[in-house]
Amino acid sequence: MRSQSNTPRTFFRRALGVAVGLVCLISFAPAVSAQQSMRLERIQIVGLKRLTSDQVIALSGLQTGQTVDTAALDAASAKLLQSGLFRRLGYRVRSANGAGTVTFEVEESAVSLPVVFENFVWFSDDELAEAIRRDVPYFNGSAPANGDTTDKIAASLQRLIASRNINGRVEYLPYVSKEKQELVFTVKGAHVPVCSLHFPGATAISEADLVKASRELLNSEYSRKDVATFAPIKLLPLYRHLGHLRAEFQTPTVVLQSSAQCAGGVAVTIPVEEGSTYRWAKSIWDGNEKLPIEELATALGMNPGDLADGIKIDNGLKNIAKAYGHRGHLTASVKESIEYDDAASLVTYRFSINEGPRYFMGNLIVSGLPAADAEQLKSKWTLGTNSVFDESYVEEFHRTSLREFMTAYAQRSRSGTRFGVEFETRPDAQKQTVDIVINIK
Repeated sequence: MRSQSNTPRTFFRRALGVAVGLVCLISFAPAVSAQQSMRLERIQIVGLKRLTSDQVIALSGLQTGQTVDTAALDAASAKLLQSGLFRRLGYRVRSANGAGTVTFEVEESAVSLPVVFENFVWFSDDELAEAIRRDVPYFNGSAPANGDTTDKIAASLQRLIASRNINGRVEYLPYVSKEKQELVFTVKGAHVPVCSLHFPGATAISEADLVKASRELLNSEYSRKDVATFAPIKLLPLYRHLGHLRAEFQTPTVVLQSSAQCAGGVAVTIPVEEGSTYRWAKSIWDGNEKLPIEELATALGMNPGDLADGIKIDNGLKNIAKAYGHRGHLTASVKESIEYDDAASLVTYRFSINEGPRYFMGNLIVSGLPAADAEQLKSKWTLGTNSVFDESYVEEFHRTSLREFMTAYAQRSRSGTRFGVEFETRPDAQKQTVDIVINIK
């Protein structure tokens, strides 16, 4: 039988704004022509890393013992590619006496995103995964960024909620942040309010006070992601303010809670581990050359024996940044590490400072004003060119001189026009200078 090779076929699908080429390379040795068929004796999958051969074979729709031809093998290849599970796929066939083996050579897709069930409060995650695997046997809690697997998952979830007579439409969207990327599945149109909140483990701050601080969650539509991020962002600072620097909120749980006042809603429970209350032992500094330790310590504002108030510490670090900005070190950075003495309930902070280069005043640029008025405004600026740049001076000028000038300018214009002011700081890392741009609109 004559051997032949087909032209490579390319499939494209766009997901998450990224176009990924899926290449199907097909060759036969010896060939199975469109007019010929063979009994499929064996199916092999080469190149798998996450999936199993059984999963891929099931997805292809091929079965040993069936009769296949080129069209059937091409269709199986296309089906595998459309799933989004593979970046590249090709197959080869060996046949003799009307029977043959097909070997698929694959490269799995590099991008597979965790699947998040946003508001499926009627089911556990295990129940959801089990329902999905009835239609998508290879589902393992994640889904490829490309292909039709996500559509299959959505369809499976839609059938599941319909089986419980739950109104709504299953949709999915990518969620992308600096920390992670996820595929978030949501039941749109389902009314699931947050009826109550509970914080087991709360003692230093009463549960009633935590509920009060979380009132924006109450009666809002339940969102797994919103609930999970709420406590670390909004409630954890309350504990840090009290010196509970190691307080942690655990993974929230929900149970259905239906009442006349809150029909179809859920009770949300967020356990808290408050940890110890810490006091300040000392600070250790490294990398500072332009500012002495005494000035840094004063700016930080923490003394031995003080409550280790996390909010006060944060503000102290901001004061240190301002102190460096006052001396032209605009890019100074401070990295902190904490040493806990649990026996004594004390903390020691180690600060590693990168002071960065010193910047100098560049040009003052004023636009949007008549020439005479622009010069008058410039005359009020006293930080001379090539002077050490001072961020505090810039803030003070913006707050006082510029505001006074604009008030007088508006009165002189007598047009009733309200002027807008854009104030921009433009540092030049190569020249180590800073231009100030004031644009009047």
